[in-house]
Amino acid sequence: MNKRNLFGIYSFKGENVIDTLIIKKNIYIHKIYDKNLRLMYQGKDQWSFDGGRVTLLRFYNNEDNELVEPLSSEDAKNFLMITSFPIYKQNKEIIMEVNADENILYKKTLSD
Repeated sequence: MNKRNLFGIYSFKGENVIDTLIIKKNIYIHKIYDKNLRLMYQGKDQWSFDGGRVTLLRFYNNEDNELVEPLSSEDAKNFLMITSFPIYKQNKEIIMEVNADENILYKKTLSD
């Protein structure tokens, strides 16, 4: 798998949130929606791919925690971190494994 294969939209649908990652050439865009599809958080920064892992700079790792009100960029600064996740192809999906123990997986469906 190469970096270009990773471009696209990944999503995780939890009990509390719908979490999406849009991977572009040099940046990622991260959006978190509540159960009513109301945008609760949006951020973006740089990313890299090396050794089967994706590294996201200044990433807000929500892990399906309910957001009662939108999280501003200023408030989010307290929670942003550098994260690195394994990424792999499985059947017709590319999977970014954020927390395997909690089954938090961002998935992108591949077209035929």
